[in-house]
Amino acid sequence: MSRRRYLTRREYEALLDAQNGVCCVQDCSSNKDLIAEHSTPLAWQQGKPDQLMCSVCHKEKTLRDIKAIWKVKRLNGEALSQYARRKRYGAKLRGRPFWSD
Repeated sequence: MSRRRYLTRREYEALLDAQNGVCCVQDCSSNKDLIAEHSTPLAWQQGKPDQLMCSVCHKEKTLRDIKAIWKVKRLNGEALSQYARRKRYGAKLRGRPFWSD
């Protein structure tokens, strides 16, 4: 299992200067609470974060990354397709029961 790699303060400041102190997304000009983020998901390529994003753009990117990673897993046969899951486990979704106190 891989370890998460973090930016040093100097690396963060260098990225901040390279991006002119704003989010790396094209139409976003937010400069508050910038998060160090990888341009490609860690599941595909290991390394340190190489861009800074605001929290709103980071959330959107994370959702896109999750969908893309699962698509690759399905295509590579590492995960079941929706059809195969339904065939194996049935049409009903199983979840955790709600416990009442």
